[in-house]
Amino acid sequence: MKVVADSSPIISCARAGKLYLIKDVYSNIIIPPAVYREIVIDGSGKPGYSELKNGISVWIEVKEPSDKGTVSILSRRFGEGESEAIALAEELNLYLLIDEIKAMNEAKRRGVNILSTLIMLLEARKMGLISSVKSELDEFIASGFRCSVALYEEILKLSHKN
Repeated sequence: MKVVADSSPIISCARAGKLYLIKDVYSNIIIPPAVYREIVIDGSGKPGYSELKNGISVWIEVKEPSDKGTVSILSRRFGEGESEAIALAEELNLYLLIDEIKAMNEAKRRGVNILSTLIMLLEARKMGLISSVKSELDEFIASGFRCSVALYEEILKLSHKN
């Protein structure tokens, strides 16, 4: 499955040492230039830097959104990476992998289908890539991933239904 990704899921996976999950669940990732800059240029030496840099042209494609007007409008409310990612997902009619709630809501309002790190964990479990959503989610949280107690409990309930 090909998806457009914002930086937050990539960084969350990298911090938890699980960047391979994005690659294994979504075989082809497209990121806008602002996400590339945030992770590879501004994030040089940080988690995900070398994996993302090495993944370019292999399983990660950098693509610029052509609708600069949409990016400009979105940039009034969101960061550059989120704005470009929403615009690119809308333009390419692809799912958007993003974790920031306000940006998710805006993308949904625009008709963009949403994925998140939590949904990725559920998919990884369905695919047999991980044995326990709870243990993986606990590792993500230990590495700095933020998740409300209610959402944590909901994801665990969903993981038992699959």
